[in-house]
Amino acid sequence: MKPETRNLKLETQHMNEQEFEKIWRENRRNLLQNDAEWRQLQESYKMSSGADWLLFAIPVVAGIASFNYIPLTSEILKWLVSVAITIVCFALCVWIKALISGTKSADEIERRIKEEFKESMHNS
Repeated sequence: MKPETRNLKLETQHMNEQEFEKIWRENRRNLLQNDAEWRQLQESYKMSSGADWLLFAIPVVAGIASFNYIPLTSEILKWLVSVAITIVCFALCVWIKALISGTKSADEIERRIKEEFKESMHNS
């Protein structure tokens, strides 16, 4: 195969990918909203039970409770450390909620939907 032919073929494939990405961006929201697994994931982010409220109250309580036990003399540094503790606890609680719910990540679901859409475009 001549180098010019190979480059033209690569450009055509690249152009097709660019066209697909444009179509994907235009239709992404509708395609995601039509997928049951995506809707279920979106619903799982809502606080719907007492356990959810507890998981999100723990960081606040941890931040407030730790304030008195931080061995610093500067009030501002105590507040900053307390905020850092709250943020870390919040991240841990979100991670725990994700483990408990047992759902795939949004990226994994979106990749699957995008691949299915790509296959349907190639097959039609």
